[in-house]
Amino acid sequence: CCCLPVSLKPTSAKWPVLPSFFMVLPQLCWPQFELALENLSIPDGPGELVPLDKPDMEEMIRWRADYSVEALGQDRDVANTQAVKSYEAYVAADTHRVLVLDGVPLSTTGFNARIPEMVQVGGVYTPPNLRGNGYARRAVALHLKEAREQGALRATLFSASESASRAYSSIGFQPIGKWSLCLFEEKVSVSG
Repeated sequence: CCCLPVSLKPTSAKWPVLPSFFMVLPQLCWPQFELALENLSIPDGPGELVPLDKPDMEEMIRWRADYSVEALGQDRDVANTQAVKSYEAYVAADTHRVLVLDGVPLSTTGFNARIPEMVQVGGVYTPPNLRGNGYARRAVALHLKEAREQGALRATLFSASESASRAYSSIGFQPIGKWSLCLFEEKVSVSG
């Protein structure tokens, strides 16, 4: 499993040549997990799940930028700009949640994609000073409980660290493969 810089040659006039250089994220392959939501285990712990727009907006935007720098390797300026757009889109789509305790945010979680029977978890983030307390696993589990109550049967996610993999396994996720992510430096359009 890997993602290497290559130049794809067109086989016909309909297919463009893709850029030969693109950024490969620091870790080439991450584990992918799946969970039948009937097997979801919700850990005990502090906090309740609230929509993303309930805690302080500036703090949530800062967390999103921090996530993009840490997990995706984005440049800080790009991450800061993109975080505002992401926050607005997540709030409008009602896809992300925050675990809070007495109004203090502890961890974020979201659904990057959803079809009626399945959700893809993404954007899970806990600031470094709050890690190791089980907040992310509780946030993800409570959000998946919400999805299950709305009819979802399965969930999938990708893990960017060993500690995240352990957290996801603890709530019932099973590894099913590996994935890679390549970010093109230039916009690419493919028509068919």
